[in-house]
Amino acid sequence: MNTLFYCLNVLKIKEDSEVYRNAAKLANNVAIEFENEWVSSTMIIANAYPSYIFSQSQLADFLTLAAKGIEEKRTSSEIIVFKIYGDIMENYDKFGYILKSYYPEIIVDVISVINQGMDTKGTKVSIIDLERYYQSRKQQAIMREEMKDEPLTAVTSSRRTTTKAAAIHKEKIPLSRNVLVEILTQITKRKRQEIQQSLTRLQESDLKRINNICRNYSKLQHYSSKLITKEEFKNEIQKEVGRELRPYQLARAANSIRRVQIYIENILDNKFILDDSHGINHVKHNLEYGYQLMNLIERSRRIRQRTR
Repeated sequence: MNTLFYCLNVLKIKEDSEVYRNAAKLANNVAIEFENEWVSSTMIIANAYPSYIFSQSQLADFLTLAAKGIEEKRTSSEIIVFKIYGDIMENYDKFGYILKSYYPEIIVDVISVINQGMDTKGTKVSIIDLERYYQSRKQQAIMREEMKDEPLTAVTSSRRTTTKAAAIHKEKIPLSRNVLVEILTQITKRKRQEIQQSLTRLQESDLKRINNICRNYSKLQHYSSKLITKEEFKNEIQKEVGRELRPYQLARAANSIRRVQIYIENILDNKFILDDSHGINHVKHNLEYGYQLMNLIERSRRIRQRTR
């Protein structure tokens, strides 16, 4: 509690504010899974009032406080911390509302990955992929901004739509070209100009599939973290799709997750050569079947001509 109140004081969050009161309640009522007091305290503050927007100086101070929780042995973590600090100081004015509201949570998750190899939600992330994870979390917020999502706490019950049909419709909203290029740049590590040129050569069907995969890339990363435990992966997938999958279907889905980068790069490079006898590329077809099983892309509809 002392560390929490110290952090609130450094962030200049007043005692009579809702953030302060919620943080105190969370500290008293929620079991903290992290032994590190700095990670626990900043996580509580990040969750105390999700729609609270930190100023630029507050966000920089929040990063400093969270970084106090980095174990001494994690010296390689300085690079990503400096990267985040640079983002805050150089790009804060460009951040949208949603990214600003998510940023404290992103910071805490990055520190958690540095310390124990997983974020606060239990998603495992390699330290080698930490910067990519950080960038993907930012892109999730940017995508929500592009889709004109509103913060949950700002939506009144009369305006909130929770029907399954509305949720599905929302998931099908295509990404803007800028967001799509940014995500593909992060996945493939290619230059933006190269990505843009590749996209202009794609057929509409492939462009749509790429868009769907990128829109759901964070979900694929989440599934990837569950592959180590087959039973956990099975439960996650079946819960998401709402039906039981057979062993061979689960195997197909797992293979598609592992090879998502190869799938994307082969489409961008037009390397999926069609089989003349069947009119499909079997590798591409099998990978897409896996994504279809997870409801990440729509099933292709092929027109068959009947012979009389």
